[in-house]
Amino acid sequence: MAATLLAAAVVLAGCSSPAPQDDAPSEPTDDQFPVTITHAFGDTTIPEKPQRIVALSTNDLAVAQAAGAPVVGATRNVTDSGPVPPYLDPLPDEVLAISSDTPTVSAEQIAAFEPDLILAVSSWQVTDQATYDQLTAIAPVVAPAEGLYVGSMQDDAHQVGRAIGEQQKVEELISTAEGQLADIREQLPGLAGKTYLYGQARGEILPMIVGEQNQTTMFMRALGLDIPESFRDAPASDGLAPGTVGVSYEEVGRLSDADLLVMTFASDDDQERFEGHELVQRVRAVAEGNYVPVDLDTAVALQAPNPVSTGWLLDQLRPSLEKLAG
Repeated sequence: MAATLLAAAVVLAGCSSPAPQDDAPSEPTDDQFPVTITHAFGDTTIPEKPQRIVALSTNDLAVAQAAGAPVVGATRNVTDSGPVPPYLDPLPDEVLAISSDTPTVSAEQIAAFEPDLILAVSSWQVTDQATYDQLTAIAPVVAPAEGLYVGSMQDDAHQVGRAIGEQQKVEELISTAEGQLADIREQLPGLAGKTYLYGQARGEILPMIVGEQNQTTMFMRALGLDIPESFRDAPASDGLAPGTVGVSYEEVGRLSDADLLVMTFASDDDQERFEGHELVQRVRAVAEGNYVPVDLDTAVALQAPNPVSTGWLLDQLRPSLEKLAG
């Protein structure tokens, strides 16, 4: 199920949402309420500092929890490794009571938490106006500034910080994450100029996330890595999100343009097929030992990184990055 949800997120990533309003969002201090926040579905006014927050994505939960905000309800981790990702502090089952294995959220379930703020900045379950409008009948809802995974992880974290009235704490989280990225760049200067590809083996197609504005791309570029030139500005494949290119097994030789190949899998069968395929074994990164299969927790964190997950994610990738850097 987690692999299916990740696949759904690959399809949704970068999908257009209604354009944000032209008016610039207000920039409150931590204790300045009411505050109006502009996002993809319009404007949301939060009358006072929230005391009962529902977080509808792991990233929303991660930033709110790390900033000390009062989260009373949240979606469970999409993988089977545990109720929350490995980099988050545990929470009671009664808080992690919102299902993450359905395409939409239950308004009734959310209403039962009696929230005064709903965070849906990184929620793949709230990507249309109708769902947003339904939730606004319960409490103020804050969505991404432009669209799901369109902005940087810093942009999304700032959106959460404004909503919960903890801008300074969130700014500190962002500063820490940026420092962790800068440390890797400094410690592994050999990464500069190297290329990578990140994708998923799913049936007959290998969707590769290569969009310029994708959060994965921005994260890896912060390390000095870039998409191979042959994949930059490539048109999206039918049925996949903007910035996602589907590669067939017959075309798998194209992956040799990358120095590093990071892959996740929709199923064990998909991984077995991929790794056993004769043409895959000839791909340059595979032959040179720079192929990295990642588990679903790492895959989700790499597709949609956040300031809280950054250190943990870099720890997972570091052995491969060290080898690539020489």
